[in-house]
Amino acid sequence: MIEALLWRLGATSVQTAVLALAVWALCRSVRRLPATTQTWLWWLVGVQAVVGLLWNAPLQLPVLPAATPTPALIAGDSLAPMVMANASVSGASAVASAGAADVLQGASGPSWALLLAALWVAGVAVMALGTVRAYRRSRALVRAAAPCTDRALVAALRMAAEAHGLSQPPEIRLSHQIASPQLIGPWRPVLLLPAARLPHMADDDLDMALTHELIHLRRRDLWWGLLPSLAQHLFFFHPLVHLAAREYATAREAACDAAVVAGHRHCRHDYGRLLLQLGVAPRPHGGVASASPSFLSLKRRLLMLQNPTSFPRFGAALILGAVAITGVLPLRLAAMPAAPAVAATSAAAPAKPAAGVSSTAAPATAAAATAPATAAATAAPANAAAPAAAASSTSQTFTTTSTHGQINLSHDPDRDAYVLLQGNDSVMNGSVDDLKHVRRLAGKDGQLMWFRKDGKQYVVRDPDTFKRLNAVYAPVTKLGQAQGALGERQGELGEQQGELGAQMGELGARAADAAAKHVNASLLDTDARTQQAAERAAREAERAVRQAEQAMQRSGAQQRMQALARQQAALATEQADLASQQAAASVRADKEAQRIMREAIAQGLATRIEG
Repeated sequence: MIEALLWRLGATSVQTAVLALAVWALCRSVRRLPATTQTWLWWLVGVQAVVGLLWNAPLQLPVLPAATPTPALIAGDSLAPMVMANASVSGASAVASAGAADVLQGASGPSWALLLAALWVAGVAVMALGTVRAYRRSRALVRAAAPCTDRALVAALRMAAEAHGLSQPPEIRLSHQIASPQLIGPWRPVLLLPAARLPHMADDDLDMALTHELIHLRRRDLWWGLLPSLAQHLFFFHPLVHLAAREYATAREAACDAAVVAGHRHCRHDYGRLLLQLGVAPRPHGGVASASPSFLSLKRRLLMLQNPTSFPRFGAALILGAVAITGVLPLRLAAMPAAPAVAATSAAAPAKPAAGVSSTAAPATAAAATAPATAAATAAPANAAAPAAAASSTSQTFTTTSTHGQINLSHDPDRDAYVLLQGNDSVMNGSVDDLKHVRRLAGKDGQLMWFRKDGKQYVVRDPDTFKRLNAVYAPVTKLGQAQGALGERQGELGEQQGELGAQMGELGARAADAAAKHVNASLLDTDARTQQAAERAAREAERAVRQAEQAMQRSGAQQRMQALARQQAALATEQADLASQQAAASVRADKEAQRIMREAIAQGLATRIEG
């Protein structure tokens, strides 16, 4: 079974190379392709690599021509067995004859299969060791950072997290060892801020940088990024797998950049200036950073800001679906049944063709077949920078408050803003300070419409105006609630996928460990019984791999993983559609609210107040 495992490793490597090159060509040829779509395309490459190695029962499609055996003229009482090679997807593999296998097994010293397996296990171990060291450095960086004592910043981040649909904000810590904001840790995320740069950052710059990290957290990018990282470990020798992981990370940052400026296209210049100020810095292990990991990544992010484009959602979904089905689903092209060979002489028996070998098409979790997302895992789509998502918090009297709309972390007294306060619910487009100011003005009544236009402040207490504004924002609120419900379902599916992946990885690790032990035992045996030791080690290793595969089949983990992937894909498609509807509804609602405020001033319903 070691040969079978190595065959799957080689076949998956070839198919991963083909898929990676296809995705690279697609991203380069379709310049208008959204960054979110590019993110999931590169993520699919990682899916194909990982699942293609673990999947051992792909679907067989008998579409290739059947091999035609060649009659042999032999003056004997039987024909020698003939071995025929069937064409595979990669076009570079053939079936070896049993005699050739016997020659390989009969060679002196350890077999080539055992040596290759030992090298692969050693490479994975070296990669894992480097990952553990990098993870420990990241945790040491977090432990060395100081807790944030700025209560205003902590409160503002909490409000912004609620507006982004997050149940709780990440912990804030200040570090003197970093130069840009970083979000570290998928399990207990910590937001690190540069202690030296923070006092010199403008409010708007800090607002955009923190929004960038919150979008990462909302989309669960730290969880989704674990799969490309796993692919890098298993295929440490494959340069295109490393390329796919780098391209995935770059596209992921560009998607978050697009989400930050989506609702404020006038701030593209300011955001580009912020990216230049943050410069280039290494990406933390197990985290993301606002700074770019390389100058090439920085250049591509700036070009995206300079050239805003639009792309049909249906076209993006079609591209993702096509790549997932043709490049990732567990399909193998097999040869059609061959006709029996005709004997050249009456005394000769017909030759029996050997079973054709087909290529491995890696299985897919179709979770990424969407205009994301994203998941998660699992995955949440890249929405506008500040979607109207319902968020709630519990006060000391255990009453629930909710804020809908857009909340800015920085306060600008000259910027137009409005707040509609009705008891514990509020709809707004302004800063945290504006919301606090309106709550003080409302007092015990709790009913107030406040807005600032051209630097002047107004209040409205007309019930009819309240009703009109509620009707305007009703569709936005409804879409936000629907997105929140879908996000919870995606999170539950992502947790189930993570548990199944851990089970499958554990079984694979057991098989690899058993194979490595038997390989080492055979390598250490240098006496006259070397050949017997190698054969015994091969049998024991094959038995360990066979037991691991049988355990995986009995558990049904592969079938459940595929079913969860289909559910995740459907939810992600629905989430992307809701995100687009919500963005359009928010724009319409904001325009209508501005018109209502102008009418309130003209009709005398708005009373001007001093700040």
